[in-house]
Amino acid sequence: MEPALRVKISPMPLGGEEIQWCDHIKYWGVYLACSKTIKFDVNPLKRSFYAACDALFSHSEGISEIPLLNLQEAYSLTVLMYAAPALTLHSKQISKLNACWNNVIRRIFGYQHWESVKSVIYGPGRLNVAFEIMVRRTKFYKRLYFKSLFYS
Repeated sequence: MEPALRVKISPMPLGGEEIQWCDHIKYWGVYLACSKTIKFDVNPLKRSFYAACDALFSHSEGISEIPLLNLQEAYSLTVLMYAAPALTLHSKQISKLNACWNNVIRRIFGYQHWESVKSVIYGPGRLNVAFEIMVRRTKFYKRLYFKSLFYS
């Protein structure tokens, strides 16, 4: 993560206490980073995702590829997709998340890091992370819209 602002900001007094400024904050499991603008930090999300994947891989001896892929989709991919529909992610961030998922698929099916996994993703009718985020975002906005109609 790049350092935030280079300007030293003095602590903010509040109720007789001093609150220190920081470069990042965690809010509902989403990490916000402050540089010139506020942006979402996907690195903690990636670490959590890989930890979930490794936990499944460590207990998956003897499981064939498709059931292992289904397990990774059900448990680990949900970690990677946490709050993604509600976030404004840059294309570079989405690419990083997509690369994480591609690495897991490579590990499951024994691909090398330079080999494409598109056939594994699209062949059985699955989506890559970028499309998965778009689908989830559409569902998220649809639910918001219909709830607003119901409560208005």
